[in-house]
Amino acid sequence: MTTLSTWQRQLRTRGTSAAAVTAALVSILAAWQVAVLVGNRVPSVTESIQRLITEAEVGELWHNLALSMNRFVLGLAAALIVGAVIGVLMGLSRLADLAFSDLNAAALAIPAVIWALLTTMWFGFGWLTPVVTVFLSGLPFVVVNIAKATRAVPADLILMARAFGVGRSRVLREIVAPAVAGSTVAAVRFAIMSAWNGLLLAEWFGATSGVGWRARYWYDANQLDGFLAWVLVFILLLVIADLLILGPIERYATRWRAQ
Repeated sequence: MTTLSTWQRQLRTRGTSAAAVTAALVSILAAWQVAVLVGNRVPSVTESIQRLITEAEVGELWHNLALSMNRFVLGLAAALIVGAVIGVLMGLSRLADLAFSDLNAAALAIPAVIWALLTTMWFGFGWLTPVVTVFLSGLPFVVVNIAKATRAVPADLILMARAFGVGRSRVLREIVAPAVAGSTVAAVRFAIMSAWNGLLLAEWFGATSGVGWRARYWYDANQLDGFLAWVLVFILLLVIADLLILGPIERYATRWRAQ
């Protein structure tokens, strides 16, 4: 009976995910069609998709997409690691909270476009510019969510564990980590949104390859179908990451709440 119930829940979850993806795509296409009808010189979805097919045929699509994803994963991984460490320190230590809270609040107020412009001036046209932009754009969101979740862990529970001789590493692994699991997924979601925007902007201003650079290439050429084709790639990647990757991970990380 338990196995059957588990299988039924998984089936419903997969059906919900598929319906969510379908609904998201329909809403995007509907909004695009409205823009075509009321806008001036807005290319149709068919024209943009045809341009994207052409980009794939000449080798530009997968090459630039792979470069952007490599830069994004590297910068996001660094933001998650550093942000998790700082967030846990802020949640457990009053001194660390005082040291980083105002700095992190200032970083949250800085839009991704500013980071993109700054890193372009600092590092010029190279791979380091988009990677650092992704890191700086995503880091404050990770820090604030992890710190908030760590502060929510009952202090009495940690003190009791320490009183019974439980080591600090085990406290972090078995008490703090499960408590911040759900917030970690939320942190990743916000970090991905901001960091992906930062990546596109950094490639727009300070790169000679990648999704952002290719979108600017067609924008500078005044070919809106090519520009919107790469915008469509940008949107679809966010939708897929949020609904098909982060959604299931969040449900798994917070499955204990439904028990």
